[in-house]
Order: sequence, then C-alpha cells, then structure tokens
Amino acid sequence: MISKLIENGFFKGLQQKVGKEKANEARWLFRTILADNKSLATDKPTEFNLIFSSMVLAAYRVLKKYEYTNWEEILRYSLIDRTKKKQQFFMKIYLLLDRNPFKRIVKISKVKQLKHYGNQNFTHEIVKDTEKSYHLHIKKCFFFDFFRSHNALEVMPMFCSMDDIWGDLLLPHKHGVSFTRPQLLSKGDSHCFFKFEQTNING
Repeated sequence: MISKLIENGFFKGLQQKVGKEKANEARWLFRTILADNKSLATDKPTEFNLIFSSMVLAAYRVLKKYEYTNWEEILRYSLIDRTKKKQQFFMKIYLLLDRNPFKRIVKISKVKQLKHYGNQNFTHEIVKDTEKSYHLHIKKCFFFDFFRSHNALEVMPMFCSMDDIWGDLLLPHKHGVSFTRPQLLSKGDSHCFFKFEQTNING
C-alpha cells in the first residue's frame, strides 16, 4: 500500500535525524492523531491526505516538544529532501520526451484535482484555461484547514514547498512553461493561485 510505504520512508528519515526513540514516539503520536481525526476523511482522496498531514503533524509536535530549533530542516529532510532527486528524475523524463510540456502539465493538474484531492475538502476554480495560460485558484485546502485547526500553521510554508520539487524543473527558456504561485493561503492570501504560462522558448 502506497500510504504505508510513504509512512515507513518518512519515519525512517526522521529516525536518521533524531534517533529511533523519538522517531518511534512520533509514529505512536501519528496513529493517535489519525484516529482522533478519522471523521475528516469524507472521501477517498482525503483518507490519504489525512494520513500524510497527521504524519507531519506528529513529527512537528515531537520536534517542538524536544525543542529542536532546526525542526523545519528536519521535517524538510524527512518529507522532501530525502526523496527529491528520485521524484525529480521521473519529471525530467517527462519534460525530455514530451513535445508539449505545457499541455501535459495542464492535463495532469486537471486529473489530480479529483484523483488526489477530491472536491469535498478542496475547491479548484479554473479561472483561465487557454492554449497559452492556465490559472487555478484554490480557496479551500484540506492541508491548510488541518494544520490551522491543530495550531501548526507554521508548517504550511514548508508543506507548500513540496510543489517546488517539480516546479523548480520547469524552465521557461528550455521547456516553454513558466510556473509561479503569486498568492498562497500559507502567506495569508485569500486563496492559492497556481499560474502556468506557455512561453516562447526562442524568445
């Protein structure tokens, strides 16, 4: 099961940074948080997203408990840096082989909206969808609501940076796609704004 693989990998990374005892404490807390919040999983995508966010919240709380001043660095390693190169490898293959990366990315975004996030705990408003522009607004985000309700909103900027794993690979001069997020809920904005533009590679 993919969620179990992600769980094992995350806590393995955490153990590398804080030791087995504290990693096991975080894992025990994760299961408690997950059980306490099971009512939030109102659809299939949210079942996975609840597991993911509960895992991060548990690690965050343990790191705060033991006063790790570098808690963000540790979480970033466990959540992002440990597997970043592997995740980027497949994205690089897509970008290398695809003749129209912009079209591909738009298609992936539309599929992920329902498959990975659902429409019960996220809102996805496509405000522009042309051959050269794709603008998406997210006014309701399960992750933001979850961490806010658990007094852990300071986790969100790092959580949002997971999009940079693939976003950083999009080079306008090379792939003909620019990706920006001029607004984010985690920065206090009213919504997240995902902005994709097709660019002139030769321009």
